[in-house]
Amino acid sequence: MLFSNSKTNLKTHQNNKIGRVFWTPTNIVLLTGYLIILPICTLTTLSLLLPLFTASLFASIGTSHYSTSIPWIDDASECEYTGRSWRDRKCWDNQHDPMF
Repeated sequence: MLFSNSKTNLKTHQNNKIGRVFWTPTNIVLLTGYLIILPICTLTTLSLLLPLFTASLFASIGTSHYSTSIPWIDDASECEYTGRSWRDRKCWDNQHDPMF
């Protein structure tokens, strides 16, 4: 029964493919949803990956260190004990990282 009239079934199947319309309302809604979701996912992924690349870029360039005063140390001996320098009655840290 499956193979009876196989030439007729094949011809009918080919005719159905030719006359098929792909721009149905369902397909239009699915395509629109896809075209909206694709850039959103792309931007989200890039925003999550971009800090990884920029962090490695800045790490390869090298970090700059700046002097800054440490406000909670107000004694010269305590300042020098922690490896910092005492100038102008303030404790200065010469290895301060601006990313801290």
